[in-house]
Amino acid sequence: MNQQPYPTSWQSHTFRAMGSQIVLWLDTTDRSNTASAFAEVRALFARNESALSRFSPHSELMQLNGRTKQWVPVSALLWREVTLALQMAAQTNGRFDPTLLHALTYAGYDRSFEAVTGGVRNGRWLEPEQLYGRWQEVELDERRRAVRLPAGVGLDLGGIAKGDTAQQALRLLQSVGPALVDAGGDLVAGSAPAGCPGWPVGLSAPGSETAAANDLATFWLAEGALATSGVDFRSWVQDGVVAHHLIDPHTGQPAQTDVLTTTVSAPEAAVAEAWATAALVVGAERGINLLLDHDLAGLVIVRDGRILATPAMDHLLQGTQSFIEKTTNYANLRRLRTGFSF
Repeated sequence: MNQQPYPTSWQSHTFRAMGSQIVLWLDTTDRSNTASAFAEVRALFARNESALSRFSPHSELMQLNGRTKQWVPVSALLWREVTLALQMAAQTNGRFDPTLLHALTYAGYDRSFEAVTGGVRNGRWLEPEQLYGRWQEVELDERRRAVRLPAGVGLDLGGIAKGDTAQQALRLLQSVGPALVDAGGDLVAGSAPAGCPGWPVGLSAPGSETAAANDLATFWLAEGALATSGVDFRSWVQDGVVAHHLIDPHTGQPAQTDVLTTTVSAPEAAVAEAWATAALVVGAERGINLLLDHDLAGLVIVRDGRILATPAMDHLLQGTQSFIEKTTNYANLRRLRTGFSF
C-alpha cells in the first residue's frame, strides 16, 4: 500500500461552480499544459453557468423562460442543452422532465440551495397546470435554432447542464492525458490512468464522507459517466413539511419515493443523470425495473436498507460481498465521491 493517497502523476484542481464542488483529475507529468487545461475548464464552467443558471434573471435560460409563446433564437450552447434535456425526457417517457421550473419554485427551491432556508411557500399565484411536466409541448425549430415555450412553462436544466458541462470539460482535459471530472458527485471519466483498470470512485458509507476504508463499494470508472440522484442531501422544510428538489412530473410536488439514492452508470453524463432521476422518482421497484428494461448499470438504495442492483452494475462493483454485509443503515448516506486509495 502506497503511503501517498494517489500516484505522483495525478494532478488535481478544485473550485466551486454550478452550486457544487468541481474536482478535476489528470494523469500526466506535463504540469505546464495541466495548469492551462485546468484554467480552460474553470472558464468553461463559468461561461456555462452564466448562460444556463436559473438563479440569475440575466442568464440566457431565464431570458428564454421569460418569453413564453414566442419563437426565441438561442445560442448554440442553450440549444444543445435544451435539445439534450428533451431527448432524455423522451427516453425516460417523461419521468425526467426539464419543464418543472415553476414546481421547484413552488416547493421552495427558488434560490441557490445554500440560500434555501424554508419558510412560507411562495408562488401561490401559479395555476395547477404550471406545476406538472409538459416537455412534449416545447417546440423546436432546428433551421432557425429557435425554441418556443408554451404559456406557463419554465425550463430548469440543472443536472443535465452540469453533467454535460462536465462532459465538455473532459474533452478539454483529454488532450493532456487520462482525466476524470467530478461535478458535485456526478462523474465523467476518460481513459484509465496508467496502471489502473479505471479511476477508483468510492461510494461512502454513512457518516464517512472521506475515509476510503469505510467505502461501501468501489467503482473502477473509465470511458463513461456515473451520476447519483438522492433525497438525502438537498432537502429543506417548507410549510412544516420536508421538501426536496426531485419533482414528480405527474404531481408537480417533491416525489413521494421510498428511494434514498439512485446511482446510474452510462456512456454519457446526461444519460446517467436523467435515468438516476427517473428511477428515483418512480420508487424502488419500478425504478430498478426501468433500469433493467433499458440494460443500464444501476444501484438503488431504499430507505428501509435494501440495495437493488442491476446485473450490469454488478460488473462495476469491487468487493461486493463486504459491500452487502456493511450496508445496514442508510439514514445518513452521502453522495458519490472520488476516493483514491492505493
